[in-house]
Amino acid sequence: MKKILFPTDFSETADNAFIYALHFAKSVNADLYVLHTYDMPVISSTSAGQPDLIQEVYNTIEFGHFDAYKEKVPQMREIAEQHQLGDVNMTFIFEEGSLLYTIQRIIKDENIELVVMGTNGKSGWDKKILGSNTSNVIRNVDIPILSVPFKAKFKRLERFGFATLLKPSDRKGLRQIFNFTKGLNAEVKCLHILRKENPEVEMLVKEWQNFFIDDKLEITTVLNRDLEQSVYYFIDEHLIDVMCIVKRQMGFFERLFSSSLSQKLSYHADVPVLVLQEGENIDD
Repeated sequence: MKKILFPTDFSETADNAFIYALHFAKSVNADLYVLHTYDMPVISSTSAGQPDLIQEVYNTIEFGHFDAYKEKVPQMREIAEQHQLGDVNMTFIFEEGSLLYTIQRIIKDENIELVVMGTNGKSGWDKKILGSNTSNVIRNVDIPILSVPFKAKFKRLERFGFATLLKPSDRKGLRQIFNFTKGLNAEVKCLHILRKENPEVEMLVKEWQNFFIDDKLEITTVLNRDLEQSVYYFIDEHLIDVMCIVKRQMGFFERLFSSSLSQKLSYHADVPVLVLQEGENIDD
């Protein structure tokens, strides 16, 4: 991995995710692109009747955003220094326009490989796994997105979890995880939940392990009709550092971490979620 994009609105949630993004970038030896966008208000020239004044208002708003941005950049560099992360190479980008469109363009122009974003709200997963901006980016961007809860504190990346149906389309997601774990010496632990006995599951597990024979892969199968409980205990018992899902699972995970059972376990509230692309079967 070479380049990570981090969009920020300079909120407390974003600042916490910024520290996580810095740590992540350093751990994988990547450059960090810090993006801040802003929208200009729409002012009707017909109703105002003074086009020169309207342009002056626009200029004032734009300069105001830029002045605020200029103050934030040294503050963010100071945050990096305070956490011994000043050696991470950072590029700061300030643009007017749609957040999603700007992200899509920068990903293409700079060959970005990962987007890191903070979740909405101080309560992290126990309220909602993704904020509206993050959710919109995930649905419209074709690279992995790392969603960082407000409570998340970076630790050494030792264990990546992946919930899978062991379908061929999930192999693309798992391959992306192994691309992240290269050089980290991290374990990848897959969870496969069975709602009823399946005599073919053992053969399917062996097939997957053979397919990824050169990678560090562990597959746990659980027989439990309660999917939520299985995922909670998997994250807590295996001390998962990053939970990985494919796009189609996003709705399930949003429901999962808003249920009453989530209050009974604490570890998962600190765990970032890596949303991956899915596809057809892949060949090595």
